[in-house]
Amino acid sequence: MKKLLFTLLLIVVFNLSTSAQYEFGTYYIDGNINYDLSNVKMDNVTETSTKNSNLTFTPEVGYFINNNLAIGIGVSYINNFDSNTNMTFSSYVNGNLDYKMYPSYSVGLNEIAPLVFIKYFYQPTNKLSISLRASYSLGWGTYTLIQKYTKEPQGQETIFKSEKNKIESRYIFLSPELQYLVTSKVGLQINFNGLGYISTTKYDNYFVFNGFNPSLSSGSITKQSYESTSFNIKPTAWSFGVFVLLN
Repeated sequence: MKKLLFTLLLIVVFNLSTSAQYEFGTYYIDGNINYDLSNVKMDNVTETSTKNSNLTFTPEVGYFINNNLAIGIGVSYINNFDSNTNMTFSSYVNGNLDYKMYPSYSVGLNEIAPLVFIKYFYQPTNKLSISLRASYSLGWGTYTLIQKYTKEPQGQETIFKSEKNKIESRYIFLSPELQYLVTSKVGLQINFNGLGYISTTKYDNYFVFNGFNPSLSSGSITKQSYESTSFNIKPTAWSFGVFVLLN
C-alpha cells in the first residue's frame, strides 16, 4: 500500500512539473540575490590592503504579454562597502624608525534602484528554460565617506567623517538566465549578469588632510561622474533566486 501511494505521489508531482507553460496572461514574481566579499593584501612594501563587500537583492513582478515573452517592474537594493589602507610615509630618527603614517578611507553605500524589464523565455524541456533579460533602472542613494589617518606605533588617529553624500546611477543590462521548475508553479533561477552599462554621479564631501597641522585640513563638495561598460559572466557576478507563477 505504501509503495502504491508513493508511486501515485511521484506521478502527480511529475504531471505538475511537466504541465507548466509560460503563456499569455500569466503573472509571476521572482527575486534574485548576489553577495560578493573580498579581502586582499596587495604587497609588503606599501602595506596596502583592500576590503570590499557587495550585496544586491532584486524582487520583480512580471506579466506575459505573449507566449514566452514577459515584461515587468522591480527594484534593486544595493549595499556596498569599500576600504583601502596603505603606508605612505615613514619617519626615521638617527636611523631608527620613529613612526609610520597610514591614511585610509572607507565608503559605505545604500542605494535603491527601481527598474523595468523585458524577458524572453525559451523552454527546451518542461522543467528547464533559458531566458534573455533586458533591463533599465535608475538608482538613488546615500553613502558615508570616512577618511582616517593613523600614526603607528603611537596609535594616534585623525578621523574625518562625512555622511549622507548623494549618489545617482543609471543601469542597463542584457543578461542570460536559467530557470528550473521544481513544481508547475515554483522554480529556481540563475542570472548570469552578462553585458552591462553603468553611469554614476557622486557628490563627495572630501577632506584634504594636512599632516603637519590637522587643524588646517579642509573639505569641499565635489561632483564626480563615471561611466563603464562591462561583460561579466564570472560566478562571483551571478545572482541566485526563485520565481513563482501566479496563475
